[in-house]
Formats: sequence, C-alpha cells, structure tokens
Amino acid sequence: MTTTGLATLADAIAATHNSTAPTTWDAPTELLGAAAVLFTTHPADGADELLAGIARLLDHGPHPAVTLHASPPTRGPRELDILHHVLATAAEPERPPWPHGPADPARLAAATHALTATIPCRLTALRTAAVLHLLHLLPDTDGHLHRDLIRRTTWLLDPRTDDPVTLLLTLTAPDDPLAPAPRSRTRTRKRHPEPLPLADWDLWPAPDQVLTLSGRITVVRTHRHIAFADLDWDHHDAQLAFDPTIATDLHAGDLVTARGTCSTSRTGRPTLFVRHLEHHEPGVPPPLPGSALLTPLLGPLRAHLAAGGFREAIGPVLTDGYFGGAARPFTTWAHAAGRRQYLRVTTELDLLAVIAAGTARCYEIGPSFRNEGQRGRPAVEFVMLEAYAADLTLDQATAYLADLVAATTGLTAPLTHQSFDDAFHEITGIDSTDATAVRALAAERTPYTAEHTDDPDRLARRLWRHSVRQQLRGLTAITDIPGPASPLIAGTGRQAQRIWLYSDGLELAEIAANERDPHRLADAFAAQFAADRHPAHRTYQQVIDLYDNGLPPCVGFGMSVTRLAGLRPTPVPAQGRTPALCATERTP
Repeated sequence: MTTTGLATLADAIAATHNSTAPTTWDAPTELLGAAAVLFTTHPADGADELLAGIARLLDHGPHPAVTLHASPPTRGPRELDILHHVLATAAEPERPPWPHGPADPARLAAATHALTATIPCRLTALRTAAVLHLLHLLPDTDGHLHRDLIRRTTWLLDPRTDDPVTLLLTLTAPDDPLAPAPRSRTRTRKRHPEPLPLADWDLWPAPDQVLTLSGRITVVRTHRHIAFADLDWDHHDAQLAFDPTIATDLHAGDLVTARGTCSTSRTGRPTLFVRHLEHHEPGVPPPLPGSALLTPLLGPLRAHLAAGGFREAIGPVLTDGYFGGAARPFTTWAHAAGRRQYLRVTTELDLLAVIAAGTARCYEIGPSFRNEGQRGRPAVEFVMLEAYAADLTLDQATAYLADLVAATTGLTAPLTHQSFDDAFHEITGIDSTDATAVRALAAERTPYTAEHTDDPDRLARRLWRHSVRQQLRGLTAITDIPGPASPLIAGTGRQAQRIWLYSDGLELAEIAANERDPHRLADAFAAQFAADRHPAHRTYQQVIDLYDNGLPPCVGFGMSVTRLAGLRPTPVPAQGRTPALCATERTP
C-alpha cells in the first residue's frame, strides 16, 4: 500500500473511531477469558507466571473502547485496530497475515508510522491488544508455532520496547524475540584462542623493556603523525602509542594485545610504543558491576571483624518466608517444591539463630533485597554488613563500629555523641519537643507528611531525614531518637536502646540492643502486622521461639557496605567543628 493509501486508511479508521462516544474496554474479561487456553486445551509451562504478567498489564488500564474499523465491526481499544490493520498491510500479496505468513518489515514499519501519526496510540494498550491477539491464536496452533506464540506472549509481558514500531517489528520477526542477534562488529577471530598474556602487567612500567600487555581499549586519540590509546585491565592502565593507520580499526572496548618498548611520552607519561597489535575481540566496555567497587574494602573489613572475634555466617538468600520490618520482598515460585519463596530483606533472623546456637559474635556480608523505592530512589539490591554480639553493651558496640570504620577506610575523625533533640535544636534552632514549631517547619519543608500526620515525633523524624541530618559534621552517634523502633529493639521512643551512626550527615549504621521479653516482642509484632496493609508471610514465630528458648542479651548493628566504600578521608582541621569525613556515595 502506498503512502497515500496508508494516509487514507488512517483517516477512515479515525473517522470510525470518532463516530461514537467512547466507553471502557473490558480488558480483564477478554484477557482472562482468552488466557483459559493456557490451562485447558493447550496447557503451557509457566502459565501461572504468564497470568501474573497479564495481571500486571491490566494495572495500566482501563482503556477506552470505540467502534472498530476492522471487520466485523466490534468495540475495543483503537490500538486493536492499529494492530490488525498493520498486520494485514505487512502481509505479502496473496499470503495470509502473520503468524501464518511472513510480515514484510518495511511495509509493517511504514503502516505503523502512518497509522499512529493519525490515530492516538498508547503503547500499553497496544501491548495489551497484542497479548489478546496471541491468546486468540493459540487454540488453532500446535507444535513449534504454539511454542513460538507462547514465547512471544512472554516477551510482551516482560517488555523491553518503548515505541510501537519496535514492538510490532519484534513481535512479527522470524527470529526468537527473547534471543536477539548479536550487535557487535564482525571481525575475524582465532579458531583456538590462547589465554591473554597478562604477566607483564606486574612489570609495568619498566623503562626500555619490551613488554606484552593485554586488556581493553578505553580511549583512542588520533593525531597527524601518531595515535595514542589507553589500555586497561584489572586496575592496571597504560598508554599505548602507535602508527595512526592502525587507529582506523581500533575502537574503545576492543580487547587487544600490544607488544612494544616501554618509554615515556613528551609529557613524561609512561608509554608503550607498540610494534605489534593483535585484536582478540571487538566490543564495548561493559559497565563495572557495583560489587566490584567494594572488593578493595571487603578484605580489610573481614580481617577487622575476624580480629574482633566475629565469625562469618552465610545465610540463605532465597527463603520460604521473609523477615524485616515493613519492607516489601521480591517473590518467586519454586516449581520443584510447589511453593512461593522470597529474596531476603535482611540477614537478621539467621544471625540471631547463630547467636542462640552458642556463638558470641557473628556477622554476614551479603546482598539484601527491597522491592520498593528507598528515599526517592529505586534500590532493589544492596550489600549489607549485619552483625550481632552477645558480649558487648550498646556503647561498646558503637565504639567498636567507629573503630571498624576508621580501620577499613583510613578515616581518623573522633567519634562524638549527641542526643537527637540537641542535634535537632543546634541545626534548626527549634526544640524537637515543641509540637507547634515542629509542625510549622514540617508544613514548610515536608508538606506532604505534614498533611498526613500531626505526630510531632514522626514529623521531627521526617524533617531529620529530609534536611537536618545532612548538616551533621564528623563521625556522630545520635542517641535518644524519637518515634517508633523495630520490635526487636529494647524500649520504645526516646527510651529505645538504639544509636544512629553518621558520617557528615550520611547514615552509616544503626546499632541496637535487643528486646529480651518474648511476650513484649510478640505484642509488638502483632501490632506491626495489624498495621501492615500488604499481604505478608513474615517469619515472626521463629524469632519469638528463639527468645522464648533463651536467646541471650545481644547487641546488633547493620551497615551499608556500599556507603562505607564511598567514604574518603579528609584533613581534620585544627579548630572548629568542620567535616572530618567526606561521603561520595549516598545510595545503599
């Protein structure tokens, strides 16, 4: 169909849509009715996950319904008309539409552009229409085509696209949409590649020596008579110099081996003057995983904990239940066991069990998962250090943690103690127990919270996190904290046995002494559970049983290893209270 023909078709479809007042598309009834095929005539492996994906898709509705131009005339979302007409236009002459015939990508893209330029198209509604289209096709298919349609439904329910053309092109492409073709540049590769020669990095730089260095190119700089490139591998880096004709085939991200003589450039930088350059693989530099940035810290951290008598524990990451305040977990399904499981929110429960079994001090360093936004940023996974000690007081644990921070980061700022009320008054000029003044400040700085609560302690806590704590300087232990505390912490409100540790306003850790009475603990858990508006399968009974069976008094602390790794020492001034620590990483 020509461009003019597509424009005419788009106008005709739009006219049909505008001929009647829109209603609401009953997407749940249609989708769930069509999804019955997943469980009956053609049962699909993972049908429960597909149904969950359909439920997530329906969260974006409802969608408006209009009279459709497609024959026979029915009502539905206008995106359903776009889908059917695009598939019909993309079909080859005298061939049935996709999936029973090929879809020409050029015609499909042209039709999608033309129709969506005239007819408003919401991508979520188009995706929903495509899922419904696939579900309607399933009863009449079998074998390979049936499996292919199931996989395309899976792809639609876990989308990676953000425009209609890409969605429909991927939907109808002959290749598997879940296994796209490689996008890397094509070069001749060795049939039997040898390991990278990396030994000479230990000699770099060695003046006047012939060295062989391997790694990834990060930057290429070409000049008229010479070219330079930066080579990087495993915390080593070197500047390469070579003939500029070589640079035309060299790109950032390429994996290479360079052999040459080590000398210095005119600026005095150690440089390998390359005689031979061999490509191993083309590519782009992959982003460094966040965990790799923590590697230099983990050795000293574990060594300090071991010297302090802490034993390392390793708890399960995937569990049958979950524990940890009101945090939301990630949920999955264990097919072999036939039950729901969860990614852990905290390691606290397993460490308490280690203490109860007769260990004085224990810790775990590992990932915790929160299926929620944290302080305005989505943080699905972060590395935590959690520890418990049965032979330390709250003050002793705070001093130990301050010493651990200094020993593992090189920071030498002294630890100071302040009560929450004193620090709040010093920074804001307002007494945190003055309800009227706190409400007025909250109405100015955190109006949303001020509209939803009059509790001065909650408002003071919100102000503290919003704009007060950032003014703290040095390594500071905050005591007598108002507001609710975890049921595991002894005491309530300002009498709760807990301390917040800060570095220049960055919250590093919470240290707390545990509640010892299992009855108070059970009551606190029951109150917390009653206020939780989400369905939960939290593991409270095991904690209560641990305390009921004689868990000794213990002190615990939790600290973000990511934040600890971001600390950098700064000079301690001779006079005045100015920053003694600098925080470069402010996300967990």
